[in-house]
Amino acid sequence: MTSDAARLRRARLIERMRCAEQRQAAAEAHRAEAVRQKLEQLSDRTRTLAQVYALRDGARDGADLRSASVLGSHLNELGATAARQAADARRTADDRLAQLAVADRRLQRAEEGCRDLARAIGEKAARDDVPRARKTGTHLE
Repeated sequence: MTSDAARLRRARLIERMRCAEQRQAAAEAHRAEAVRQKLEQLSDRTRTLAQVYALRDGARDGADLRSASVLGSHLNELGATAARQAADARRTADDRLAQLAVADRRLQRAEEGCRDLARAIGEKAARDDVPRARKTGTHLE
């Protein structure tokens, strides 16, 4: 029975480890998704701002026109950089979600294994508890 208790204790430990692993993967996936969302919003806002500056036609002289042009090109560069960072963040978030799916499957297998082991140990204990019929007669018969 000691080996059964040790096996069950080990299975429960594995289940707890898988649960912690799954929670950590979920937290990392959530953080990666939040970063992705912020970077995509930043990229969109920067792109919109660059378009607004490109459409402005309030230049009074060449200096105003040049500064608006420089600002617009800088905003376009920032938008392109933010778009690249958002794409990287999207790939990272997808990787984290894949890791979360793996952790979920591992946790599910650990739970099923623990449940099956507990059921098998219970059935074995029930079989062992059945009183056995005593032999009748003597060794002389």
